[in-house]
Amino acid sequence: MLLNSIALLLALMLLVFLAGRGNVFAVRPARDRRGARESSEAHRAAPEVSPPEGPATQAGPATSTGEAQAGRARFVVTLFRLALFVAIAASAALVVEYQNAGDPAFCGVSSGCFAVRVSPYSRLLGVPLPNLGLAAFSTLLAASLLARERWHHVAIAAASAVGGLAATVLLGLQAFAVGAFCAWCVAVDVAALAAAITSALVAWQAWRMPRAAFDRAAQGGLPGTTVWGAAAVAAIGLPFLWGSYPVIPPLPPELAALQEPGKITVVAFTDFECPFCRRLHPEMSQMEEPYGDRLRHVRKMVPLPSHPGALPAAKAYVCAPPDKREQAAALLYSASPGKLTDDRVASVLAPLGLPADFEACLAAPETQATIDADVALYGRMEARGLPATYVGRRLVVGYNPDRLRDALRREAAGDPLSLPLPLLFVALFGVSAAAVVVGSRDRSRSASGGAAAPPPSSAAAAP
Repeated sequence: MLLNSIALLLALMLLVFLAGRGNVFAVRPARDRRGARESSEAHRAAPEVSPPEGPATQAGPATSTGEAQAGRARFVVTLFRLALFVAIAASAALVVEYQNAGDPAFCGVSSGCFAVRVSPYSRLLGVPLPNLGLAAFSTLLAASLLARERWHHVAIAAASAVGGLAATVLLGLQAFAVGAFCAWCVAVDVAALAAAITSALVAWQAWRMPRAAFDRAAQGGLPGTTVWGAAAVAAIGLPFLWGSYPVIPPLPPELAALQEPGKITVVAFTDFECPFCRRLHPEMSQMEEPYGDRLRHVRKMVPLPSHPGALPAAKAYVCAPPDKREQAAALLYSASPGKLTDDRVASVLAPLGLPADFEACLAAPETQATIDADVALYGRMEARGLPATYVGRRLVVGYNPDRLRDALRREAAGDPLSLPLPLLFVALFGVSAAAVVVGSRDRSRSASGGAAAPPPSSAAAAP
């Protein structure tokens, strides 16, 4: 992730360099180039004549000043849209990550992104912050493409300033409250700060320049608007495409040893008193039913200290006969917490017909050792939440039936397609570079087309 971030930063620095070199993207029509050559040849052939004093002698500096203002306007508008492009792409990646709930499309479950996602600061009024950010940045980019009046740019700058303030707060929360940084969140926040600064510069340029001149220099025409709109669509769509085909890392050795060739192996870390584990169990059983003997379900016990009935229930599950553990799990998930005690848990499984040594098994050190080994394995997985379910190599953390259903389907189909993350950065860079080049050329043409005709050359005035 660090190398990818450095590569993206270098790519953006290159785009900024290209955006600043307005002449790179300025394309003059052929007739202008011919006119320039003819004027140059006539100037060399004609005798030197001092131009008459008057307003004509002042046209050159005025034109030069206007061109400089137009160049600055094009530059800051390009930077503003680039910042929004980065914010949109990173927000889209986070939306995918929140939906995946553990399957590492962009972040692993042991990463700072996962720590931020499960923190209380990841939502506002129940809505995930990446969803809000994606909507806000997309709206700002659309407004930038459609703005024509000075107050439009001032309003965009004010909205961007609010976004920059929010980004500063979120960076502080990651540093001091969560204690972990999410690389994608930092990308969004830094881009939001850059957008706040550049939008203020855009508004300042719009206020200083005549409206028509600013529109020609900064807004351009239909080609520039179209290419930036397409870039925004790509910034949203590409992360969703990559999130659908992530590169799945290999399983840890302990879990790889549990896999059976030709079967889908589901390894579930669970707590029988965990409310989300209880909620998931009937849906998971229904999902697994169509696969029949092609699927093998393994449960690992992770009784949480906050659930007093979890440990007695885990011991009861371990002591149940292997051929009756599915029925035992169903009874333990549905039992009231008051029955999950050392002296009452046996009554929960009584309908199964327990072996004579069941009570002795509950108190046996080997039973506790088995549970301790499961807890230690869960700790090494760094899953950070229950339920945690491995479907083959795919990890889904939390209650997410849709994601589990999709994981089962992909494992059953042996879906081999995966898109490496560096290719996403290459694709995003290509899209943004195309937007910068086409947009800058379009604005340069618009500015040239609206410029005043130059004064007559001195060669034409010579006798």
